Amino acid sequence: MNNPEDSCRDSVQAIVDCVSDVMDGDWGDRDWEQIVVNYETLLHAPDEATSAIAFSVARRRDGRHECVDFRLSDAAEDGLERVKRDMHAQSGTYWTTCTVTIERDGRYRFDYGYDAPYRLSGNVDRRFADYLKRYLAEKNGRQ
Repeated sequence: MNNPEDSCRDSVQAIVDCVSDVMDGDWGDRDWEQIVVNYETLLHAPDEATSAIAFSVARRRDGRHECVDFRLSDAAEDGLERVKRDMHAQSGTYWTTCTVTIERDGRYRFDYGYDAPYRLSGNVDRRFADYLKRYLAEKNGRQ
């Protein structure tokens, strides 16, 4: 059995490594401030159905912020699956959703859910549509 903390740390590195593989256009002159990955998986599904939303809150050199979608690499997805397996080996339960939040300063957080996965249950996911607005409000409140 692997240590879930080690699996989480390895997953974070794999996610950071793929942040500049953007879905539309190129990375350009951006610097990421925060990365968010929402990963869903079905329990014991024979085809191992998964769904992922991956984006960064990025700042351009002119100071404008934007959310930039990126492709989650195979290594990052494998890392998240390893986290799931290691946690199951430790606790006996499988999570169905995992949201990873990574800060530029190296801090990260994994939040797990055990209910039916939202997108894999057929829902259109708009939960992150206003994420940039919420992020900037929180950031401005801290300054």
